[in-house]
Amino acid sequence: MRVFKFGGASVQDAEGIARVHRLVCTYGEGPLWIVVSAMGKTTNQLETLIQAVHCQQWPGAMEIVGQLQEAHEARIAPLAANVTEHRRLQGVLEQWISKLKTDLDRLRAEKLPYNCLYDQIVVYGELISTALVSAYFEIQGFVHAWVDAGALLVTDATWRDARIQWEATVSKVKACHALHSCEPSQPSGVCVLTQGFIGQDAASGLRTTLGREGSDFTASVLAYALDASEVCVWKDVAGVMDADPRLFPMARILSKLSYREAVEMTYYGASIIHPRTIQPLQNKGIPLIVRSFLEPDQGGTVIEEHGDRDHFSPCVIVKKNQCLLELVSKDLSFVGEEGLAMIYKALYDQGLKANLARHTAVSFSLCVDNDPYKRLPVQEVLDSAFGIHITEGLSLWTLMHQSDKMRSGLLSGKQTLFEQHLGNVYQYVVVD
Repeated sequence: MRVFKFGGASVQDAEGIARVHRLVCTYGEGPLWIVVSAMGKTTNQLETLIQAVHCQQWPGAMEIVGQLQEAHEARIAPLAANVTEHRRLQGVLEQWISKLKTDLDRLRAEKLPYNCLYDQIVVYGELISTALVSAYFEIQGFVHAWVDAGALLVTDATWRDARIQWEATVSKVKACHALHSCEPSQPSGVCVLTQGFIGQDAASGLRTTLGREGSDFTASVLAYALDASEVCVWKDVAGVMDADPRLFPMARILSKLSYREAVEMTYYGASIIHPRTIQPLQNKGIPLIVRSFLEPDQGGTVIEEHGDRDHFSPCVIVKKNQCLLELVSKDLSFVGEEGLAMIYKALYDQGLKANLARHTAVSFSLCVDNDPYKRLPVQEVLDSAFGIHITEGLSLWTLMHQSDKMRSGLLSGKQTLFEQHLGNVYQYVVVD
């Protein structure tokens, strides 16, 4: 029993979709669950749509929907070998675009808060993507079942960063797997195709999402529920690297990582894996393999429990688009337990993570993602008790297990606002 996850880069065009089919046929023998993300940059396009809907700019919103349809039509056109196949793919796309328009009409009347609205619309990237991949699989005669992830992953109502309700989710996933395992059309083992990133609020039944790049976490949740033997995340790189190759051309692939190393890297901002992916896998000892869909026979990176718990690979993580929130108590009272509780509750309620924090007697500084739709509600809650100063245009650099000489060289010429270190982990808030 295995789980495959394919990100947006792997299905960004017709060639990519056909490649996914070949990889599944070649490497996906036996029971398999496949998690697929939105195509290419569709999520960015949908975020533009969400902003237009939120601002009641309906002509502009409908124009974006048209652009979204055209972009997907261009992606799938080369997949069809004849008119019949083209009509089949086109019909699937039109069906989902019609559903999107219907939902937009409903949302126009409901006027939901931005973050809730976001989750109701952005999920269409994954829904359309998997519907089209499923249609292509059917054309190729590949037997599988398409399943809506919203019917499986039960969450709370933390919009844009929903938290899994594990007992209900495991029960639903196991029931779904058992249902499709009984189908005589799948004699070699069940194959289920579903979406990453998507859940459903247990109380309201509304869509939720697990955070940007949350498809990795979806694969992890499914593997946990199914007691899978492994999870394979297919990327456009040959594995996890010790730095971002776009920023550091000399970056190297790490052939193996322990769960702890991977958790630390993702916690500090490494984008190769969603931060919450590792814990469910570690709890059941399920290895995670990061492989290249361009070079599938390369070894990639294997993440699992290692005997050498003292070994750590040096790495550099740069988290961009950060801002610094400096909170000062208005009456110069100490920022003690009560003030810290207020601050962290505001962050938790909005799903905003403190990537770095520094505490003094009367102030508290936070480095957070510069996402105004999460940050501004936090500021509104804290404004009554704290004076707030914002510094934008920052990056957070995390240097793990590096020598003094290497740290000095990496930061040469950089303007740092402050630094913090614990053990062999050094962090710097840097002006871009």
